[in-house]
Amino acid sequence: MARFESPAEPVGGRMLDVLVRRVDAARGRVRARAPDGEDLVIDLPRGSAIRNGDTFGPSPKGMFYRISIEPEQVLEIILGNGEFSTGEAVKLGYILGNHHLEVLVEKDSLYLPLTLGGEKLSRIVSRSGVPVRTRLVTRVISPGEQGYFEGEEEEGS
Repeated sequence: MARFESPAEPVGGRMLDVLVRRVDAARGRVRARAPDGEDLVIDLPRGSAIRNGDTFGPSPKGMFYRISIEPEQVLEIILGNGEFSTGEAVKLGYILGNHHLEVLVEKDSLYLPLTLGGEKLSRIVSRSGVPVRTRLVTRVISPGEQGYFEGEEEEGS
């Protein structure tokens, strides 16, 4: 078993990609089996998150492991229609924040993990009254991304 408490710069050795879930990476704690069969334990200091592309190693076998956050279905909110005011955009942000939701902001779109379920998220957005389009897409949401805003931890997490 290889145990890591901080990312490392790879120097020599082989590199293997390890796929992990976003929720585990956000907690900074992951236990996974690498493609070479090695059991990995990553336990970062409290408050730290594992980011997409972080590298850990070397293991006792001299291996380095690059973390890839698993793609997941998310709700995309498309803001690019220009049919709403700044006040409506602030209202939508307020409503999403009031629900303590994670959000990734990129250009004219917001991406919300389906932590509350797709139907419930769609209802929250539609009740805001802000004229936006929504659709389900699959993508990686990573705490290290520019424009990522972490929601509060759910009860029992």
